[in-house]
Amino acid sequence: MNILLVYATNSGTTMMAAQTMSDVLTKKGHLITMKEARVTSVEDFNASQAIILGSPSWEFEGRDGMPHEDIMSLIEKLKTSTFDGKPFAVFGLGDSTFPHFCGAVTHLEEFITTVKGKLVVPSLKIDKFFNDQTGNTEKITKWAESLIVALG
Repeated sequence: MNILLVYATNSGTTMMAAQTMSDVLTKKGHLITMKEARVTSVEDFNASQAIILGSPSWEFEGRDGMPHEDIMSLIEKLKTSTFDGKPFAVFGLGDSTFPHFCGAVTHLEEFITTVKGKLVVPSLKIDKFFNDQTGNTEKITKWAESLIVALG
């Protein structure tokens, strides 16, 4: 399956999580296109059979738990598009000591509803990736494997 994996990152950890997912999916025979949100287009969404969206959560315009600004720009660019029934999956990185842990995930799930996509697995929330990289890598791998099952 042709899967678009779109992410935004501040320090590189969201990209590292995306790469782990890409590796798992590629080993199972899927064609993965990893793209940063800032260079992703409507055409990229249309050309894929499934889409994975990932973002860290942070403070944006004075609000905690927001997606990365590049994800916010992408959402704005795509808000009038529709992807009827297209499979989507969401992951987010955050810190559970903040008031809105992985709040970006909620925003991405709302976006999927707006564009009429279909969330095919429960979203993945990754806590403190740097503090527990090994444990989180295992969590990411299991989530990617559940995505493979959901995609058929």
